[in-house]
Amino acid sequence: MSVSRTTATLAGLALIVFPFVALLVKFVVPGWMLVFMLLYSPVLLIGWATQIVIAANGLLRARGVLRTGSAGLRPIIAAWLTSVAVVGVGFFLIDGGDDGNSGSAFTELAGTSSTSAGSDLSMILCLACAVVWAGAWLWLLIEWIAQLVLASNARRAQAMPA
Repeated sequence: MSVSRTTATLAGLALIVFPFVALLVKFVVPGWMLVFMLLYSPVLLIGWATQIVIAANGLLRARGVLRTGSAGLRPIIAAWLTSVAVVGVGFFLIDGGDDGNSGSAFTELAGTSSTSAGSDLSMILCLACAVVWAGAWLWLLIEWIAQLVLASNARRAQAMPA
């Protein structure tokens, strides 16, 4: 089952662009969490680089393994869940500085920054997004590896003499 070009292209571009969007959203309320994210940025950058490779190899190429393989829409769903969830983490992550104020883009929009109720709700939603993000990223990675193995086996089977 082949995935349409538009569907695959949009999912591939989302994998590349949405982590950057999440970082921009996080800059609405910068603070110490942003500093810690930068300290752990090698891990995040490796994950993002892997997403870019998956997008380029599996979704953006005309014969990409996630477009032409047997997985169907599963990798597309995983790509969109990963992409949207990372923006959700950036949107809901509570941050604050030395001035005692804290909040997230969500609490800023809701007018509940530096309140217990706003912080609690924002962190619950952030945690939910983080779990979806990690799970969908692993799901996407597994789908990509599985399709690479299946494509390799199919090429090997075709190359064997009858």
